[in-house]
Amino acid sequence: MPTGYTAGVVDGTVTDLKTFALTCARGMGALIMMRDEPGSAEVPRRFEPQTTYHDERLVSARARLAELEAMSEADREAACGNHNAQVKADRTRATEENTEKRNRYDSMIAKVVQWEGAPEGLKEFMLEQLRSSREFDCGGDPTEYMPAPVEVTEWYREELRKAARDIEYHEGERAKEIGRTAERNAWLSRLFASLEGTS
Repeated sequence: MPTGYTAGVVDGTVTDLKTFALTCARGMGALIMMRDEPGSAEVPRRFEPQTTYHDERLVSARARLAELEAMSEADREAACGNHNAQVKADRTRATEENTEKRNRYDSMIAKVVQWEGAPEGLKEFMLEQLRSSREFDCGGDPTEYMPAPVEVTEWYREELRKAARDIEYHEGERAKEIGRTAERNAWLSRLFASLEGTS
């Protein structure tokens, strides 16, 4: 039975080495970006690095770093105050949502406990499900892993670290994409050079 690569050979539409080689080349890592394209899509002679995402993130991260470095002490205090207000609001919301969930579980548990005439085993199963779910969903402090309010110097230091980390990450990923594209293009160059003059 022919595969997607050999079907053209079997039905006679592919009779030359170059066409068959370019069809099979789609299964190689250099052409992985073509995996979702139709089989009739032409194999390019070269690719361009896809750096737009990292370029945009670098602009944002560098702008953020410049913004942070330009902040006065009053600006830092105001920004940290906004951060802490959001943190407190998020923590309050999480606590309220946790309480609401627990209350819904408790209400249903009370209804199940009061239920008379349930078929054998069902009531116990329902209570076990509700209690284990309540413990999983509401058993701990909902704010345990959430950020806590911070002092201005800690907030500022962390924001600088995040901006620097973002710059480093996106510069590195951009460079990797350029390197991968160069390797893919070298592979394509060898492929096309090896197919010159074939039939």
